[in-house]
Amino acid sequence: MGAVGRFARDPGWGERAKPERLAALTRLRVLLIGWVLLYHLELALAALHGVPVAEAAVMKGYLGVDGFFVLSGFALYLGYRHRPPLGLAGWGEFVRRRAERIFPLHLAALGLMVLLVGGASLVGVRINDPDRFGATELLLQALLVNAWETTRAHAWNYPSWALSTIWAGYILFPVVLTAMLGAGRAACWGIVAASLGGLAWLGALPDGAQLNRTLEYGLLRFGMEFTIGIALARLVTAREVPSAGAGLSAAVLVPLGISLDLDVVAVAGLAGLVAWLGMRPAEPGQPRDLLWRLGEASFGVYLCWVFVEMALILVLRIAEPGQLARLGLMFAGLFASLAIGSLAWRLVEVPAARWLAPRAAAVRP
Repeated sequence: MGAVGRFARDPGWGERAKPERLAALTRLRVLLIGWVLLYHLELALAALHGVPVAEAAVMKGYLGVDGFFVLSGFALYLGYRHRPPLGLAGWGEFVRRRAERIFPLHLAALGLMVLLVGGASLVGVRINDPDRFGATELLLQALLVNAWETTRAHAWNYPSWALSTIWAGYILFPVVLTAMLGAGRAACWGIVAASLGGLAWLGALPDGAQLNRTLEYGLLRFGMEFTIGIALARLVTAREVPSAGAGLSAAVLVPLGISLDLDVVAVAGLAGLVAWLGMRPAEPGQPRDLLWRLGEASFGVYLCWVFVEMALILVLRIAEPGQLARLGLMFAGLFASLAIGSLAWRLVEVPAARWLAPRAAAVRP
């Protein structure tokens, strides 16, 4: 058997094992979501003006989303490499389970946004750019197709653009996984290199946005990073990635990319960080520390951040806080976002999953 064939038959091929869940990767979500939140808070508050190093690092916080995209592909490969969803039935079951995970909280947050916007209109509160809150945009967002090059309007619960791209990734994942399971080492490294090259091209477009792309090219941004995550997980599980190299790339490339203002370099470092943490052994039992819980709640934190932003906008309309007060508002906004997102996870996401699981099992043939 050739080298490619040996690579393709990694340990556990075809086993129906439970998905691997690494606590280190779950905790990484806290770092990534915190970076994203600080970026949005700084956009609203300008609290770090006059602190150039901190401001530069925080203003690259949108790259936390890129880290999530890489992590999503990596984690899905770990979870399904031993039990690939084969055939139409396997694809349907996989997509259904993913939908059960994301749609309840997404629709709950969107419904709350509709109530708040409607209530604000009724009592005469001024709404910025009210044309964003139309029926067409609401439908596109409810179906999570709003980042599929269908609109250019950041409407309603605008952070859902990232969830929309991930939803597309879920739909295609079984096909990508099947192809990746049969790929050799050279092919996987080639996929990583080609994807980074594509991100470099995207980041070099003349508009200066680099990888900070959402409704336009957001799906392309996600697709390349999602694929990097899957390919890296394939290489890591086959022990083709040196731990020291992955750790060093994370430690060097993330700060280098920020300092040089080259997003693709920072993303390469984030990919190295995901790979390095993915090599750590699973912890026995179920971790229950605060970072793990916040990592589990990161989906809710991301979707519910917009409600904290609305409150901050109201504060800024009625007051002119100084720099120290703005810094205090930044930390308060970060804490409030984590708290609200944790409540959303505990009160909506987890109960909805528990409620839907037995009902879905009952209707399966």
